[in-house]
Amino acid sequence: MRNWTAEAVARVTKGSLIGYPNLEVQGCILDSRQARGGEMFFALPGERVDGYDYIEVAWKNGAVLAIVDETRFKRAETKLNVPEGKALLLVKSVFIALQELAQNWRTELKAKVVGVTGSNGKTTTKDMIYAVLAKQFRVYRNKENNNNELGLPLTILNAPPGTEILILEMGMRGLGEIKSLCEIAKPDIGVITNIGTTHLELLLTQERIAQAKWELVEALPNDGIAIINAEDMFSVQKAKEDSHSICFYGIEGAFAKPNIKGIQLRSWGKLGTTFDVNYKDQKMSANLPLPGTHNVLDALAALAVGTVLGVSLDKGCIGLSELELSKMRLEVRQGVLGSVLINDVYNANPVSMQASLEVLKERANGNKTLAILGDMYELGISAESGHREVGRTLAGLGVSWLITVGSLAAEIAQGAQKAGYGEDQVTVTGSHNEAVEKALDLLASWGTGTWVLIKGSRGMRMEEITAKLER
Repeated sequence: MRNWTAEAVARVTKGSLIGYPNLEVQGCILDSRQARGGEMFFALPGERVDGYDYIEVAWKNGAVLAIVDETRFKRAETKLNVPEGKALLLVKSVFIALQELAQNWRTELKAKVVGVTGSNGKTTTKDMIYAVLAKQFRVYRNKENNNNELGLPLTILNAPPGTEILILEMGMRGLGEIKSLCEIAKPDIGVITNIGTTHLELLLTQERIAQAKWELVEALPNDGIAIINAEDMFSVQKAKEDSHSICFYGIEGAFAKPNIKGIQLRSWGKLGTTFDVNYKDQKMSANLPLPGTHNVLDALAALAVGTVLGVSLDKGCIGLSELELSKMRLEVRQGVLGSVLINDVYNANPVSMQASLEVLKERANGNKTLAILGDMYELGISAESGHREVGRTLAGLGVSWLITVGSLAAEIAQGAQKAGYGEDQVTVTGSHNEAVEKALDLLASWGTGTWVLIKGSRGMRMEEITAKLER
């Protein structure tokens, strides 16, 4: 954001200012430890952590303006003394103030906004879109997956002056949440990677998940463009009912003819993929530093956004080759005892776990393979069937050994064994330490060259297993 004054922030939020009105404010934070100088600190109330208690820390670390709920300020036993060169802004709701300021800066910035959502791959797709668009524009995006009602406005407010395109990942846990994010972001282009079963626990049916995701497309202006996966049945069905311009991307074109198509996928380096891209009368080769068909689809979505915004296909492909991903997604690391680790621990659902297993088997190239898989959360009534489906895929691929971590992941073992996988190829564990101990035994007996996949839902903290197996 540009240099606002504390007084200007007070005007937008209709709050009461205490302290120095002419202070210049740049950047915003929710964590007092992140202050570097000049920021406004949103003192959000919470059940476990109350931002009000950290206002003085934020000021000490360099923040100049603290924004706090008026009622919280009035009921505080110890009143804050605003130091010299600082300001305190009392508002009815810190949460609403954050969103109002983001809306205001979104309007002033006059940037194009690309919204990204989907059941799988939205963070990776966001990073790929950034790589493509950054070849031609000044671009800003969410850090990691700051994609909710706090992270999205925070991202907008921290977008620097001169930003031409904002790429905003949008997460959701229920109906109406993406709609609310779109009221702040006002997207011009909407990308839906796919509509799967993540959040089935909350929304109960895949049709309701589709409805929730489609709120992004419904929020687009009349001349907005939706970028849709031609391989995803629910997305294509929704697109057929929608009046917006649709750009389909795909490989096979299972449910719609792709406007931009990927063909002839082949391995590139240890974990990369080369593929050819067809768009209108153009054909170009792309080198993607990631494996798997699912990642090629995400790359095609990014190239589709690029073409819509005037980035040439060759520039877009160069951008993909220089891709830098958010952490803990299909990272290749050197493991102990000559093993190769695929650290894919950011999150997991049945679709992404099956895709990662395919990557494991493909890239091992005949070497021994070990899958260490943890619980997948938020599957609701599909928890058992979703885990067993992963087990069936693992058995069909012929992965050498399976170690499960957690009670839900034990169902992966059940699914594998019912599909003919040997009982002597499975170890069911309840802790990281058990899993690591068994993995070390296997790696020692198999020798060098074993490929190991570590994956599970974020709450399982599977990266702790990776750390213990890393060389």
